[in-house]
Amino acid sequence: MENKAGRLRYIENLRVALMGLVIAQHAVRAYGSAIWWFVRDARAPLLERFTAVNSSFFMSLFFFISFYFLAPSYDRKGFIQFHKDRFLRLFVPLFVYAALISAGLMFAYFRLFRNYGPVPFFEYYQRYFLGLGGKPDDWTGPAWPDLNFGHLWFVEHLLVYGILYSLWRLAAKGRVSPVRRTIHFPSNACIALFAAAIAVSAFAVRVRYPLYQWIGAFGFLQMECAHMPFYLAFFIVGIASFRYDLLSQLPGKTGKLWFRIGLASAGVLALLPVESRFFGGFSPYAFAYAALEAFSCVGLIIGLLYEFWRYCDRQGSLMKTLSENSYLVYILHLPVVVFFQYILLGAGINPYLKFAIVLVASIPLTVFLSVAIRRIPFVRKYV
Repeated sequence: MENKAGRLRYIENLRVALMGLVIAQHAVRAYGSAIWWFVRDARAPLLERFTAVNSSFFMSLFFFISFYFLAPSYDRKGFIQFHKDRFLRLFVPLFVYAALISAGLMFAYFRLFRNYGPVPFFEYYQRYFLGLGGKPDDWTGPAWPDLNFGHLWFVEHLLVYGILYSLWRLAAKGRVSPVRRTIHFPSNACIALFAAAIAVSAFAVRVRYPLYQWIGAFGFLQMECAHMPFYLAFFIVGIASFRYDLLSQLPGKTGKLWFRIGLASAGVLALLPVESRFFGGFSPYAFAYAALEAFSCVGLIIGLLYEFWRYCDRQGSLMKTLSENSYLVYILHLPVVVFFQYILLGAGINPYLKFAIVLVASIPLTVFLSVAIRRIPFVRKYV
């Protein structure tokens, strides 16, 4: 499924669509979820079902796409240049976001939704964001201190997994050929076993770490453990898919079948009530939810790859611009979304309408900001 020019335009287009889902996911958070968010507003319960379906697959697909292109990047650059580029592309935005943008978002939340009085920004930054003042006895969370990477946890993971991959390549030097090998696409039975393995692994993790519980692993790696089996699986599959040219071998029947399986599983997820018994613990409900998520994830990823190759393998000027800006849009979109959520906080309108306004306003503004920032030559080279 590679066009004559050698560009996977359908994957570029799919990444743009995923960016739309990411923005929608965060636009929902102020209205459709009881999970902690920067803005607390009226609830629109049906939106929570959208986030449930979205969460089952969209970040796993991001991991797949990112690591599909990791091996050829390392092949071209070698160890030193590979990490030099990733330092500028991943670490620098991560550091700047955590030090500045995340601090601003958390300060706004601190002033509006915590009862600690009118604390100045620089005092907040030292005492509460960096945690230099000691944890207050009545601290309301969600974690201590407020320092966090926000949605750039994904970038942090890309950085860490890239380091692990490069170390493996160094250790296996001479035993890993840069030449791609072609193998047959896995059978439906193998795919089903893969999905089942993810389900069992996720269920085992969720006995201890239920859905939506975030931790700082090793003191720095921000993660939701409940979805880590999904992400790690597609980290590996992304690398293998490039090395063994799996995308070009995806049969139409397989793509269509698994798309139907994914849609059916996602449909059941959307109908389930929002109850903690599904999110974790040792119970049949938690196992059923993990299985539905796993088959939704695997089915939708295979199906979307096939359908985008079939119908969305061309780019006009607009899609080309969106594709070129997708990474910076990912970095910038969250403060834009939260900005509009704050603007609508006191508006006496339906929360479903608020969600729609936030979404429709955030996408073009974020793209505009990205295009403007990428006019800076150095920035354009890395984001």
